[in-house]
Amino acid sequence: MKLILLILNLVLLNSCGASKQESLTNSNENAINREKVMLSGAYKIVAIDENDTLPDDLTISFDNKTNKVSGYSGCNQFMGDYTFENDSITFGPLMSTKRFCMDSINTIERKILSALSKTQTLVFANEELSFMSGDTVVLKASKTETKSNKVAQESDYIIEYSATTRGFHNSLKFQNGIMTTLKGMDLKEAKKTCSEEDLATLNKLIQELDLEKINTLEAPSKAHQYDGAPIGRLMIEYKGKTYQTPVFDAGNPNKYVAPLIEKLLAIAEKGK
Repeated sequence: MKLILLILNLVLLNSCGASKQESLTNSNENAINREKVMLSGAYKIVAIDENDTLPDDLTISFDNKTNKVSGYSGCNQFMGDYTFENDSITFGPLMSTKRFCMDSINTIERKILSALSKTQTLVFANEELSFMSGDTVVLKASKTETKSNKVAQESDYIIEYSATTRGFHNSLKFQNGIMTTLKGMDLKEAKKTCSEEDLATLNKLIQELDLEKINTLEAPSKAHQYDGAPIGRLMIEYKGKTYQTPVFDAGNPNKYVAPLIEKLLAIAEKGK
């Protein structure tokens, strides 16, 4: 009888030890999984709730340096702030553009924004980022390089702005997320990589333009017609076709393209 009790005690001790080891292992695995949630870069949205039949161009991007989120929800661009700590995430109010689209696309867009507003935690597994509300997955996204920030990073888009006069030259060129500045008569070159926040803003501004329209924009003032007055030009190249404004007074563009030019200049001045 004593022998049987001794054997039972040994079995129980081993079982408890195994349970503790398993618990420790699971705890370590969970810690490792948490470390893998590196919230940065672009993701492709692949599912909302249980719906995984979605358009291919839905994206969400995170900038962990500025805690800014941006993306494309099927019809409009959205952007805003977020806080992220220990797998817990809270999205601030999200702003979006105001384009009108088909009802089916609008429905997808509303569901994406609703899912983000309900998200409490993030789980990364099998190369997918799951947005959780309690124990429910409300949205899934996979790390991808496809159509990040939709338009602003596409190699087909080139944006150039120049302001010139006899003794002055300043030009900006945006391509593939890089801003190149040429300044002065010696054309001193400087390059910088645009932040994800700036890319999202540029993307929004480009999306709002009718490219054909910029070819015929009227200059709001005519000082450039006199000798020595600085001349401004804006050019956008897309898929081999060039769209260019008529010349205008540098610093006073047509209001239709003024926000885009102001953003280009602001990006160029950052960090100086």
